[in-house]
Amino acid sequence: MHRLRHLWGCALQEPSGLLLLPLRQGVHLQLQGEDLPRYPCHSHPDVDECQQDRCEQTCVNSPGSYTCHCNGRGGLKLSPDMDTCEDILPCVPFSMAKSVKSLYLGRMFSGTPVIRLRFKRLQPTRLLAEFDFRTFDPEGVLFFAGGRSDSTWIVLGLRAGRLELQLRYNGVGRITSSGPTINHGMWQTISVEELDRNLVIKVNKDAVMKIAVAGGLFQLERGLYHLNLTVGGIPFKESDLVQPINPRLDGCMRSWNWLNGEDSAIQETVKANTKMQCFSVTERGSFFPGNGFAFYSLNYTRTSLDVGTETTWEVEVVARIRPATDTGVLMALVGDKDVVLLSVALVDYHSTKKLKKQLVVLAVENVALALMEIKVCDSQEHTVTVSLRDGEATLEVDGTKGQSEVSTAQLQERLDLLKTRLQGSVLTFVGGLPDVQVTSTPVTAFYRGCMTLEVNGKTLDLDTASYKHSDITSHSCPPVEHVTA
Repeated sequence: MHRLRHLWGCALQEPSGLLLLPLRQGVHLQLQGEDLPRYPCHSHPDVDECQQDRCEQTCVNSPGSYTCHCNGRGGLKLSPDMDTCEDILPCVPFSMAKSVKSLYLGRMFSGTPVIRLRFKRLQPTRLLAEFDFRTFDPEGVLFFAGGRSDSTWIVLGLRAGRLELQLRYNGVGRITSSGPTINHGMWQTISVEELDRNLVIKVNKDAVMKIAVAGGLFQLERGLYHLNLTVGGIPFKESDLVQPINPRLDGCMRSWNWLNGEDSAIQETVKANTKMQCFSVTERGSFFPGNGFAFYSLNYTRTSLDVGTETTWEVEVVARIRPATDTGVLMALVGDKDVVLLSVALVDYHSTKKLKKQLVVLAVENVALALMEIKVCDSQEHTVTVSLRDGEATLEVDGTKGQSEVSTAQLQERLDLLKTRLQGSVLTFVGGLPDVQVTSTPVTAFYRGCMTLEVNGKTLDLDTASYKHSDITSHSCPPVEHVTA
C-alpha cells in the first residue's frame, strides 16, 4: 500500500488504472518504505479556502479541505451545500396551543409565587379556596395563606404525588399528608375551607384531611383583618417551613375561586401574558422549546479506597427523546472556561463525508467518537444510550450500536483527556450549551422537543437543577400534533 504524508494534488499511473494521491509540495510518494522519484508529480501548495469566503459564517481550514460552521445558538445550521446557513425549523409539529383560562404555576424557577394577593376585611372572615388542578410533578407548592413566617399560616403542597398541608398557628408548626396520588395529569377539583375551627381539604368533593386548628387565618392588624395569599410559591424562605419542600411545581390551575371570586384581576393578567398560561394538553416528559438550557453540578469520578488513590470514572446517559427539530444538543459536560468536554447531540449532516443525514453524534470536544443514524422526524420516541469509561465509548439508538469514527489509539487519547478534565470543575448541561465557540463542538444549537434524561442511573428532575430556563417545562410536554390529510 502507498503511505502518504500530508496531502493534495498528484496522480500515480498503475496497471490497474489511475490512482489519485493527495500530495502536498515537498512530500514524497513511498511504496513499502521506498521513495518513488521516477513517478512524475506536479505538486501544488495547499489552498486556504477560508480566504476565498467559501463559508457564510465561520470557516476552519485544514490541509486540502475546509469546514463551515453556523451559529447554532442563533438557530442556524448548515445548508445542503455545506457552505451557507439556514434556519433550524421544526420537522415535527407539537400541539402548542395554550388556554387563556389557565394559570401555569411553574413559570418562576426561583420558586417565588406567580400570584400574590392581599385581602383586608372589617369582620373576621373564613378562608375558602377552590380550584381545578392538573400536574405530573410529584412535589411543589400550590398555595400559601396567612401572615408572617413566625405567626399563623398554611401551605398546601405536593410531596410524592400526594397533598401535604403544613401549618403554623401562633408559632406552633404541624404537617400532615393524606388522600390519593394526584400527579397523574388529569384534572381534579381541590378545595380548602376553614370550618368550625377545622381546616377541611377535599379532592373532587371528597374530604381527605380535617385538621383542628386554634384560631383563624385572617389576623387582626390596625383594626382590619388581613390575609396574604400566594400561588405557586411561598413569601418567605423554605427553611422557615415546618419541613423544607422544593416549591417549584410544574402544574396548572383553572376555575379558581379565592374567597368567593374577589380576584377577577388575576384572569385579566393571565389573558394578557401567554407565559402565565398552560398548554391545553400535556403528556409526561420535559419540554425544551429550543431557546434555553438547564444545568446541574454532578460528579462523574470516584476514588476507590481499596486501591489507594486510583480514580475511576464513568458517564452513562439514557435520553428518551421525541424531537421537534433535527439539530440540537441533548446533553453536554462543560468544564472550566466553557470547554465542552463531552456532548451528545442531534445533527443533520455527516461532517467528514459532507452528506446530509439525520444522526446522533457523541463527541469529546470537537472530535466525533461515534455516529448513529436516527429517524428524528418520525414523531416517535427514541432512546439514545451513551456509555463512556476507561477504554470504552459506545453510542446506541433504539438498541442499535453506532459506528466508531476514530481509531483505537485516537479513542484512548480522547478518553484519557476526558478523564483528566472530569477531575476538575464540571457542569452537566441539558438541552443546550452556554455561549461557546461554534467550532469547539459539533453542535451548539438548542434542543427542541420532549426529553427525559437518566445520568449514571439517576433520572434528572429539572426542578432540582442548579439553573433552568423559565420556558422549559420540568414535568409536562405538549403532544405531537397529528395533522389529518
